[in-house]
Amino acid sequence: MAGTFQLELVSPERLLLSRQVEMAVIPAAEGEMGVLPGHSPMIVALRGGVISVRENGAESERLFVAGGFAEVSPDRCTVLADEATPVANVSRAEAERRLS
Repeated sequence: MAGTFQLELVSPERLLLSRQVEMAVIPAAEGEMGVLPGHSPMIVALRGGVISVRENGAESERLFVAGGFAEVSPDRCTVLADEATPVANVSRAEAERRLS
């Protein structure tokens, strides 16, 4: 698919996501980082926060992560999260507790 890359999100429990996406915004330790097709290769540490996934020109999914690492290459982004769950399944109080 032109204009997409493979995004994989893995937690210790399971593979949460593996599909072609247009863009992902990840909570890198240095700040929010947008990943697009053709991105320069790098490995970054993640802080707790939300991964935002874009498909078909719109945000399609939001996932809470509690730290980890991401490996980015021109055609793939693999996120190895310490803990991950869809944002809809996490209350504000629970997210704040996990991030503190």
